Amino acid sequence: MRYILEVGITTVLLLLFARILYSSQHIPFIGAYYTTIFAATFIYVPVMILWWRKRPIDFVDSSLGSFGKGFLYFLVAALIVFPPYLLCSHFWMTWALGKQHFMLAPFPDIWKTAAFQVLLIALPEEFYFRGYMQSTLNRVFAPKWRIFGVPLGWGWIITCVVFAFAHSFVRFQWWHFSIFFPALLFGWLKEKTGSITAPVFFHALANIASDWIIRSYY
Repeated sequence: MRYILEVGITTVLLLLFARILYSSQHIPFIGAYYTTIFAATFIYVPVMILWWRKRPIDFVDSSLGSFGKGFLYFLVAALIVFPPYLLCSHFWMTWALGKQHFMLAPFPDIWKTAAFQVLLIALPEEFYFRGYMQSTLNRVFAPKWRIFGVPLGWGWIITCVVFAFAHSFVRFQWWHFSIFFPALLFGWLKEKTGSITAPVFFHALANIASDWIIRSYY
């Protein structure tokens, strides 16, 4: 029960802070450093809690070999998932949204965009949700299923639900419920590799791809 209370209270307070932070971007300092403040908060708060509780941060790679394993799983997952994802996105944009024209959108600042997505968006979100939350909830909910060789339990599902809800709590968009589905893969990758490297890179690539698709159809 103490793990559930810990995660629940921490998550509620962080989401309230994120909502207030998002709503305060009209303040010059917050507007200029919004993503940096967000990223720092979602990394340092769980670090402080784990340090206080004397639990290890065992979801971050401790060796180059471990990092390489995570990056390899990211590449394999991307090669499997993104071709059908791009095809489905095409039909969604043309049939559901009525976009009639397609032209490859430019990426003039691709490396800057990639660094932003990895370091300030994907890393803090995966550190908190897949690293801290999912790992903590795994202490409460024993694995119930084995999916493609990976033991998973309700901690995986709960983390995905909260992750999707968190986006709409901070800034409501009707389609935020769909974030639950890629979150399933993020959580699977974390359990498969033992670290958040693969979900961080996959998360960042998914964000970049989504933005590129939206800008390519008109």
